[in-house]
Amino acid sequence: MKVEDILDKGRQRRFRGPRKPRNKQIGFHQKMKKLLDKALNEEGARIQHLEDLILGLDGPAGSEGGKKAIAKLHQIETSPSSISIKWDGSPAVIFGRNENGEFVLTDKSGFGAKGYNGRVTSSDDLEQMFLNRAKGEIEDSRKAFATQMKNIWDKVESVIPDDFRGYLHGDLLWFSTPPSKDGRLIFKPNTTTYSVNEKSEIGQKITGSDVGIVVHQSIDLEGNKSSVDMGQLKDGRTFIMPPVYVTTSPGVDLPEVDRLESYLKSNANAIDKLLAVPAELKMTDFRNILYTYINNSTKAGNLDNLGASFSQWVETSKLSGPKKERVLQYAQENSDGFEAIFTFIKGVMTTKNKIITALDSQPADIEASTNGERGGEGYVIDKDVKLVNRAGFTAANMRQER
Repeated sequence: MKVEDILDKGRQRRFRGPRKPRNKQIGFHQKMKKLLDKALNEEGARIQHLEDLILGLDGPAGSEGGKKAIAKLHQIETSPSSISIKWDGSPAVIFGRNENGEFVLTDKSGFGAKGYNGRVTSSDDLEQMFLNRAKGEIEDSRKAFATQMKNIWDKVESVIPDDFRGYLHGDLLWFSTPPSKDGRLIFKPNTTTYSVNEKSEIGQKITGSDVGIVVHQSIDLEGNKSSVDMGQLKDGRTFIMPPVYVTTSPGVDLPEVDRLESYLKSNANAIDKLLAVPAELKMTDFRNILYTYINNSTKAGNLDNLGASFSQWVETSKLSGPKKERVLQYAQENSDGFEAIFTFIKGVMTTKNKIITALDSQPADIEASTNGERGGEGYVIDKDVKLVNRAGFTAANMRQER
């Protein structure tokens, strides 16, 4: 539906996307929306930081989660081919074809929008959706971004077959063919700048493309997630970046891993007791509180003081007064477990960061840098655990103005 078609016969309304389906289709669309929203939300929480596995946010907690982290560290040394580059793309996009075969291109906000249908089916609708999000006067930067998104519509659709149904969820890497400098293609989709050997296989693919997207997962119309089948897609003007795997071991400090494993074993009971919060304390979110604290410490550049700064952070947090008292008292009563869990987390961070530095230093067709320093967002192991330098990339990304 075109914008001008909506503003007819005096029925003017501020356009936020195509009109919702009529009565008999509303139930189906709402059901599909809930399923697909759930799938996307689960994806966002699925890939955990290596050191956070002990918190059990998406798996076993405590010592069992710690054992999984140790196993991943050993895996990095023995099976480097299970490690892939974690691309720092932006914005996140969802594209594909709906149940009617109509092409859809939107962002995460549009895909899960309430109050309007953000799963737009035309480039004009996509542009207008972004413009309508402005509060007050529309800034030139927003206008430019909306135009950029409109202009890639046909290019992204060119890789989606007519009989394709469902959606692909990924991040944009470039809106137009990256420029070449000294034989390398340069692009910066978000915080990290990438440099790719233009004579490499991937470099040649980039040169022949107009748009670049890294895709994380496929979601069918019922909300079922799966890995992306590249064979389903057509050759077109958009390059869908394939997984790029590590080929050489980074040289893991195995004696340090052994020390971490021994420390975990010695403190397993205290850690498990800490995370098994009694129901009567009404702190079922205790592990999430610890996770939020780590993220806030990352943003504040205070990871060196992790654990010791917890009390101060709680006092200034958004927790209610009574909740603050319960959290602090519980941490004090379980001080052995509290100290042990953060000692382990910091130990894993240190070992992980050494691995990331070693991987970043390896000669490669794809190189990354953040704020002038070698290194990008990081790496992913088996598509479910990420190796990211929180003090480096994560802090820089959190501080970046959007």
